[in-house]
Amino acid sequence: MRHAERTSKPATRLLDLRFNYIAAAATDIAATWKRFGFDPHANKQRREQLRNSITGPAAALIAS
Repeated sequence: MRHAERTSKPATRLLDLRFNYIAAAATDIAATWKRFGFDPHANKQRREQLRNSITGPAAALIAS
């Protein structure tokens, strides 16, 4: 938690002229997740490992 506090920047006020509003429909969700460190390939590997640890390797073949 402390690491996030050190790297975060102060919030921008809504009335600040530097504030750039982007409508929700125009946002790139994938880019937002990547900016915060989400890697879909790593997530897929984690899901497969979890699935294998719970039910065994046969469940991964059936789910494919």
